[in-house]
Amino acid sequence: MAKNILVFEIDERQLGVSADLVVEVVRAVTPLSLPRVPETVMGIINLRGEVVPVLDTRKCLRLAAMPVRHTDHLVIIRDGALCYALHADRAVDLAMLQSDATDEAEEDSEPTGQLAKTTLGFVQLLNPWDLLSSDDRAELASIVSSAPAREAKG
Repeated sequence: MAKNILVFEIDERQLGVSADLVVEVVRAVTPLSLPRVPETVMGIINLRGEVVPVLDTRKCLRLAAMPVRHTDHLVIIRDGALCYALHADRAVDLAMLQSDATDEAEEDSEPTGQLAKTTLGFVQLLNPWDLLSSDDRAELASIVSSAPAREAKG
């Protein structure tokens, strides 16, 4: 079965996420900081009236944090009822997952634990739902539902 993967880069690492989860890719903007959010959350943006939390993908991967640059991208993910953005150095392209390239990831595997062969070469697959704990996900849902979109310019 052919599966499309959105490939993006962080620190010259090629990472991928299932294209089925990707809503869109947009140029990065500096998110509005919020107090008392999980440390992996950079802040929120207003994406055409919807409040979207921005995850610091580098912190999620235990890499050094970097400020948002004008060349960066935000990969907008729809994870069930929650919509959030992954901050990336740049989105590369869509690639097709090679059918014999991976085994099913185990539920307790690290987010970057699965290496996959794609039409663009090898990438580390991310499971976006592994980047947030259930408590963090609940906190984000609460923030999104209570934050007026007009406060988060993006």
